[in-house]
Parts: sequence; C-alpha cells; structure tokens
Amino acid sequence: MRKARIGIAFFYHESHSFSPMKTELEQFRNEGYFIGDEIFDAYHGTKTEVGGFLDVLNQHDDIEIVPLVCAAAVPSGVVSREAYAIIEEQMLRTIREAGRLDGLLLALHGAMVAEHLFDPEAHLLGKIRELIGQDVPIATTLDMHANLSEKMIEYTPLHFGFKTYPHVDMYEQGIHAAEALLKQLKEGAVFYAAFEKLPMILPSINMRTAEGPMQKMMEWAKQAEEEEGIYNVSVFGGFPYSDIPIAGASILVVALNPEKGRETARTMASRYWEVREEFLMDLPNVKEALDLALSMKADKPIALADISDNPLSCGSGDTTELLREMIELNLPDTLFGGLYDPVSIEKCRQAGVGNQVTLSLGGKISPEFGAPVVVDAKVMAISDGIFHNSGPFNQHLRVDLKGAAHIRVGFMDILLIGRPMSANDPEMFRHIGLEPGAKRILGLKAKNHFRAAFDPIISQVIYVDAPGVASNRLTHLSYRHIPRPIWPLDEMKYEPKTRGKAAWKQ
Repeated sequence: MRKARIGIAFFYHESHSFSPMKTELEQFRNEGYFIGDEIFDAYHGTKTEVGGFLDVLNQHDDIEIVPLVCAAAVPSGVVSREAYAIIEEQMLRTIREAGRLDGLLLALHGAMVAEHLFDPEAHLLGKIRELIGQDVPIATTLDMHANLSEKMIEYTPLHFGFKTYPHVDMYEQGIHAAEALLKQLKEGAVFYAAFEKLPMILPSINMRTAEGPMQKMMEWAKQAEEEEGIYNVSVFGGFPYSDIPIAGASILVVALNPEKGRETARTMASRYWEVREEFLMDLPNVKEALDLALSMKADKPIALADISDNPLSCGSGDTTELLREMIELNLPDTLFGGLYDPVSIEKCRQAGVGNQVTLSLGGKISPEFGAPVVVDAKVMAISDGIFHNSGPFNQHLRVDLKGAAHIRVGFMDILLIGRPMSANDPEMFRHIGLEPGAKRILGLKAKNHFRAAFDPIISQVIYVDAPGVASNRLTHLSYRHIPRPIWPLDEMKYEPKTRGKAAWKQ
C-alpha cells in the first residue's frame, strides 16, 4: 500500500513596522531554525503547532511524514529581504527535493512583514502552490494576531487560528489542522471558506480570552462550530504594529456548507464590530503603577507588566523607565527581568560571581525610550541561559537566552538576558536560582502570555504604559500604508460584506 506523504513546515514571525531592529537570519537561528530530521528532535513532545502535526500523523501507519523547514524568530522589526529570501528558498528547495507530496501542514504566524513584501505568507503560499499544484491540500495554523489576507485563503481555505490568549492551544490547533487535512485527503471532504475583513485595528492588551471582549468572541465562535455545516471559526485580532494594507481584524469560517459559512461569517463580524469599544483601555504610567502596587496588600507577588517593551510585541527588551523607578525605590523582595543586555552580561562574567561591578543597564537599542541606568551591582549568578519552558505556553520547548546573569542592585534582583525574550515562563528566572513567587513586586518585560504560567503564583497584574515601541496608544504611530478609514483612528460605519471562496477538493 502506498503511503500518503505529508510535508510539515514552520515559518513564523510577527513583524513591527516601526521597530528599529530589523530581523536577520541570525534571529531565526537564535530562536529555532531546523531542516529535515532536525525537526523531529526539536518539536516531538512539545505543546506547539508542529508537535500537534506530529502527534496526529504518527497515529496513521499509512502516512509518511516529510519534514521540510522550521524557522522562527522572536517578534521584532520587519524581516530583511535577505533573510526572507534565504528561508523561502530553503523551504522551496526542500519541497522540490522531497518529490511527491500528498499534503502539506504549515505553521505560520500571519503578521509577518518583509522589507519588500507586505504579505510574505501569501507570497510563500503562492510559490508553494506553483510547485505542488492546485490539488494538493494545504492546512495552516495562524496566530490569533494574524493580519489575514484574502489572498491567503485563495490558496487554501484551511487556516486554523489560535483561540486562546495566552496562546496555550497552539498544539490543539496543530491537531485540528492535521485532522482537517486528513479528512480532505482520505475522505474527499470539500471545504469552503467565508472571510470577512473588518475596518478596525485593535490594541491587543485587552484580547485575553479569560475575560473581556475576546472571550465573548471565542465563545460565540465555539457555539457556531456546533452548528451543522460549520467546521471551524477563527477570530483574528490583527497586529496593529504592522503598517501594511492588510492590517486589521478579521473572521474566517471554514464550512462544509458554503451558504451557512457566509451567514456565520456575517454574524460573527457584526458581533465583533459591536464589542469593539471594549478593546480600548487606559493604562497607568510608571509612577502611577508603582504607587498602585505599593498601596496593595497581597500575600503573593504583584506583577507590573512593561507591555510597551514586551519582546513578543516586538519590543527591544531594554527600555529603562520602569527599571529606573524600581531601582530608585530600592524595595526589598523586588525582581526585574529579563532585561536584554549582553554587554552587561559579559562584564559580569569578567567580574565573576560574588564580586561588585559597575554597569550601564539597558537603553542601548532604544535610548529614546529611556537612557541607560548606571548602577553598582553584585554578581549573584551567571548561566548559559538555556532552559525548558514549564508551560502551559510553549510547554517543554527549549529556550536559549544566549546567556544570563543575576545581579543585585541594593535590595533589588535583576535578570539580564542575552537576547530579547518575554518573561513568559518562571523557568527563565528559576534556571538561574531566582524564585519569582517569593518576591513582593515583579517588573516583567511581558504582556499577556506570561499569565498562563504566572497567574497561579501572583496576586495581581498591573499593566504599565511606559514608553516603548509597542505602546498601547496607537495614535502615536505614524501609519502610512494601513487601509483608511479604519477604527479607532477614524470615525466610520461598517456593514459586513462576506466574501466566499469556491469549494476546495482534490
């Protein structure tokens, strides 16, 4: 019996058009760049999209898994022309060399921007279609913050967006994508896509799915999926820091009944528009946030989330306003991290554990958001920065910080790290001997993902509107390419006009 050959691949980046830090090939190699059989070792047993692909396909004796390329980088500035070209060519070359493919599972983000491409994921899908033909099924997973384009669903209707934020269902969406592809491949299922792009660009701070407007949207999506003829409903918040013509929120319905799919997309889009005001939040500045934290009585740590410099929102991870204020307060049982500062880590190595060293902390990449803070610090510990996430976000995934140092400034502990990385897992601190759950106040370079692991050990989260490239205030951004008019930057009216796509089948 001939086995069906299913390719698996991963090309993942969330790109900030206003970030000064261009994303080069080195950033992909630092986060994860695997070719061929390396993919099995990197992702087997992980709660990731590719982990989901593998677990489904491995259950079928009549499937041969064909590992292609997996490349991911931490969110940052736009992907350079050279980096994109190298990874795309590597992807296409492995597909050519693979020979016959009967299907392709592809983990994407949906908010990548390259120097020369506004919609590189659609561009990649188009190139892949040229190689494998129009009849080979493709299924993708997408981040909830994807700027989904109509062009992407011309290449396949099978896109599965995350339904949680923090994104703890990446693995489940990998499973859903793989099961849909097999349903099409083995059973001849015919899928239809109904797509609605809304003229709104939303800050993501209030997109948590534990509460608020996005929780409502996801509950409506799950209810719709229970209806006959509806296979999957994805709600995309969009990524507001991508200055591109396809920026914005959207709804995608994958259906077995095309008319039912269009009706569901229109209903979901109308509901989305009705709750749009609930996504807007006013946040305290640094001093207000610290005053609020000090006024609280709590038996577990209070976390101050420095959201404007969150690396997973493309922040540099080295802005200093919150850091400076916390150092000046010099309170016992406080912890700040992780601060991106490889220069200071090297000085700590040279000084040695247990010794004093004068450091100029942060402010090197984005000094416009805060100058470096000069301190006298004691070097408490140094590590290689390698750990495995405890989860549930990216559970079991290996993380390499490219070095780390624990320093103490007065009463305050600070974690320095060798590349920008959100403080989304306590293991970032624990691997070097720091226990965040034992502190009174945590200053974290993070946004919402950290709550999946930190909520059980903290009492309160205060989101801080400190200066940074990923500010909650979208009016501060100098947009040139987004579609206009668009809410909330413009006052406007909206009526859904759902586009449907033709049936997709072998």
